[in-house]
Amino acid sequence: MDADCLIKLTKADLKEPVCAAFRIAIPATVRREVMAHASEHTECAVVRANLERGALIEVSDGGRGVKGEEAVLVAYRSGPYVGVASDDKRFVRKLRIMGIPYITPAVFLFLLAAKARMSVAEAVTALDRLTPMISNDEVAVVRLKLESLKEKGA
Repeated sequence: MDADCLIKLTKADLKEPVCAAFRIAIPATVRREVMAHASEHTECAVVRANLERGALIEVSDGGRGVKGEEAVLVAYRSGPYVGVASDDKRFVRKLRIMGIPYITPAVFLFLLAAKARMSVAEAVTALDRLTPMISNDEVAVVRLKLESLKEKGA
């Protein structure tokens, strides 16, 4: 997971349910990027606590000198991961071109509802919290997918 996705999930109070349902790894560079603003943002303390108790797993990214997205790619290629979590449009475009599976913050909500780890109503409420931080297109698509779950009685 990159810093952008991690911070958005944390700000929207969604990191805990996501970490409970999925094994989330962050490269050391991403941890450093997030912690660089520790005195300014309360989200950093939450991330630190998650790392300390193992809810988030820090993984190697080849050392210093790489930026967050490159660190995520290094970690992805070196581990048994099913995909990359990001909400950076440029990075997501690169992942798509490279054929690397990816997930965005709002898609986590759909998966949580589909896996019955949260109700559809809870997912819609959580999507509302996430909405100011993500694209209108992503909101619209995930809202439609959540409505389809509701219609199926999930």
